[in-house]
Amino acid sequence: MSRHPVMVRQVCPLLPQDHQESPDLLLSAEFVWREGGILELSYNLRPAQRDGDLLAISLPSIQPSCVPMQGDRRDELWKHSCFEAFIGVPGSQHYWEFNVSPLGHWNLYSFERYRQGGSGLVEALPPSVTVRQTRRDCRCDVVLDLLPWWPIEGMPELGLTMVVEEINGRLSYWALSHPGDAADFHDRRSFLIC
Repeated sequence: MSRHPVMVRQVCPLLPQDHQESPDLLLSAEFVWREGGILELSYNLRPAQRDGDLLAISLPSIQPSCVPMQGDRRDELWKHSCFEAFIGVPGSQHYWEFNVSPLGHWNLYSFERYRQGGSGLVEALPPSVTVRQTRRDCRCDVVLDLLPWWPIEGMPELGLTMVVEEINGRLSYWALSHPGDAADFHDRRSFLIC
């Protein structure tokens, strides 16, 4: 009988859906999954050019330091800069969408299958969110307790994504991969299977 892992850690680059229309950034997402249902997420943004900055990106004005955020549960966070994780049950179509804004606002939605369900009534503990931002980089660290809504002991399949809003309002969509012609973070083909 095989035993599931007690901890898994991975760092992944995030790719823009449209390279020509996206800002010149380097984005990555890191996750640490721990037995017991704790998921730690870290999202990083920085300019691709050594002398670049993030001034064209719509982010909250935070003094350069680590700031714990106390956000509320809110809908439609993906309409602006947003860090996201799609959390799927292995061998099932059931998955959850977790969104967190750079201000610490968050939400969690449950889907029975591809884009069906979308219930935001999931009972969940508020995540711990810390944002560190300077002119040259932004990092968002999230600790999410998957209990009581995660149904199994094992590790989820994960889709790690980000929406980036520029100060002119234009949005770009970043993910581990983009298997279709349009950005679709719900597409399970882009989820990591560990």
